[in-house]
Amino acid sequence: LVLSVTIKSDGTLYVDKEQIDFNDLAAVLKRKTREGKEPGVLLFAERNLSYQRLFRVLDQIRMADIHRISLQADVEQ
Repeated sequence: LVLSVTIKSDGTLYVDKEQIDFNDLAAVLKRKTREGKEPGVLLFAERNLSYQRLFRVLDQIRMADIHRISLQADVEQ
């Protein structure tokens, strides 16, 4: 099971295109990965996102006991 998490530079956060509140991220991920074995996350972050915000999201993902995290970069045009 692989989920996508997208974080925009304005702080909006999406799990599989469903907008969620940052404070709910770990709980939503736990709920969605409860049945899956070795869940993973594709993390999409906008280029101008601050490192601080990115690391806060990574911490929430790890709190959901997900350790397979792939950071997806935007392709340069």
